[in-house]
Amino acid sequence: MKEHANSMTLKKLPRLQPRSGLKVMLASIRALLFREVQTRFGRYRLGYFWVFLEPMLSIGIMVLIFGTIRERVAPGIDFVVFLVNGIIPFFMFRTGVKQSMGAVQANKGLFSYKPVKPIDAVIARNFLELILKFIAYSSFSAALIWFGYHISFESIPQIIGYWGLLFLFMFACSLVFMVIADFSQEIQKFLSVVFILLYLLSGIIYSIHIIPPQYREYLLWNPLIHIFENMRHAVSPTYALVPGISLTYFMEWLIGTLFIGLLLYKRFEKRMVSSK
Repeated sequence: MKEHANSMTLKKLPRLQPRSGLKVMLASIRALLFREVQTRFGRYRLGYFWVFLEPMLSIGIMVLIFGTIRERVAPGIDFVVFLVNGIIPFFMFRTGVKQSMGAVQANKGLFSYKPVKPIDAVIARNFLELILKFIAYSSFSAALIWFGYHISFESIPQIIGYWGLLFLFMFACSLVFMVIADFSQEIQKFLSVVFILLYLLSGIIYSIHIIPPQYREYLLWNPLIHIFENMRHAVSPTYALVPGISLTYFMEWLIGTLFIGLLLYKRFEKRMVSSK
């Protein structure tokens, strides 16, 4: 009778369904995302405000510097709208890539749990950066509309698509530099210098319209210019795209970098999760 009762009890217990690999990965990313939020903003409430303060200061300084020649610096678009569609996306890309280089060391203890992978930590950090910067971008855009600046609503799906492409490119670059940083943390100092140069060479604070054509072709090697210029054209159709701007070129960089990043990650994943 006792054995029969035990068997009846076992039959009543719910059967646990095994989770698919994708569900396990999403659960891991979700947990890491909340951990990142707590780490970055848990003790310092000013961190939330900094999401808006950093681009606000940068935009304000550029308006003061170029205020008298804004029509020549960004023809066919309000200068503040021009800056919002360059500075905030660039800050997302820069911060996301730099944050990825510390993802392995910051989450080293969690990799002892088999479901948690370094790629999950990178996705969580990049996705958090996307959320924060897109909220800032939407808030700044709404404020500009409130103050009477012209922003087109006809290409909202395109704008969202451009942000999605930039996010994927950020993720691809993050994978590459996460692997490199696992070999040497000194790469962070080098990358800081690279981002200063990119800030100056990506058409963030000036339009490439003002660059003579014989020099402009060298700037167009930079894939970031192509996505930023398309963003600006989407929100302000009167802002013309210069010859050579190509979304296809940006996509080629995106696919190539993503392929290299995934290849490097697959090759060195075991090295990153192992204790040192």
